[in-house]
Amino acid sequence: MRLTVLTSLMALSLTASAAPGTTTGAARTAFWLRPPATAAELERTLNAAQAAGFTDVLLEGFYHGRVAWNSTQFPRKLTYDAVQTALNVQARGGPRVNVWIETLYWRPDASFGIPVTPLWKDSMATLSADGRPSLSVSKLGFVDPADPDVQANLTALTREVATLYPEAGLHLDYLRYPRETDFGYHPAALAGFAAQTGLDARTLKRQNSDGTTSDGWRLWTDYRAGLITKLAGTLTSTYRSAGGRGLVSAAVFYLHDPLQHWEVWPGLEAAMPMLYTPYPALTRLALLQFPQRQLVWPGLQVGAGYPSLAAQVQSVRASGYGNAAVFGWTPGVK
Repeated sequence: MRLTVLTSLMALSLTASAAPGTTTGAARTAFWLRPPATAAELERTLNAAQAAGFTDVLLEGFYHGRVAWNSTQFPRKLTYDAVQTALNVQARGGPRVNVWIETLYWRPDASFGIPVTPLWKDSMATLSADGRPSLSVSKLGFVDPADPDVQANLTALTREVATLYPEAGLHLDYLRYPRETDFGYHPAALAGFAAQTGLDARTLKRQNSDGTTSDGWRLWTDYRAGLITKLAGTLTSTYRSAGGRGLVSAAVFYLHDPLQHWEVWPGLEAAMPMLYTPYPALTRLALLQFPQRQLVWPGLQVGAGYPSLAAQVQSVRASGYGNAAVFGWTPGVK
């Protein structure tokens, strides 16, 4: 796996410009956080994060198909309102709150011992070309962006976040298809693609006889990527129209994904490609592919086997990136 990544990153270094961009405004450093079991523990963690220099928290608010706030519409994950608790800390000068949504990943495999969300319907699941749901391939249950119930639930969820917590930002994660094999063959997607092109996606060949990508496959790829882009735009516009005033951001793949064109997602203000490499040199190489330095907040990982947070942040800022996002931080991690 690392050899493949290294090869890809070295290819980037041959094609991308290495000139640092100019950063403007105050630098921001966010961290991803799953809410702990109690409000008191969440407050302690956020206070420690503020002391460590974090300006933003990406607080997991919708995960495993349940929410971490006092919802009137959706099943709850916790016994307290984590979003309001975090906003209370923000009001006292703590990190700015962004509600982290696991957009299309709703159901872990039964082996994880996590109860299935009441929102889940098997008919919502995205399917592989041979009709398998992602649960049977990767143990992660993804829903499909073409499914009308999925769209309705996510729109209502985003509207509720903006209505209840207008100061909180919106952070979209898992706004993609699973990558273990080719997904997106939901009946609604197949029907929509057929209506638009007259083609049956299940019969398409990827390549022509000369090895080039077939026109039909290119259309099918663009169609599925378009469903993701359309959903991103719908959720962003819903958040804004319902009164949301915070940052709109997304966690995205750090290499090219033909089904996730986050660069053109409407209203996206910060993209956080999850680099997560233990070598600063590889991080700097990976950053060469992103010309939009003001949009990109490099995603870094800290903890065992990774350089210190200070060293990684210094490295990305020396490459022209004013902001960063951090995974794996807990109080005490350097």
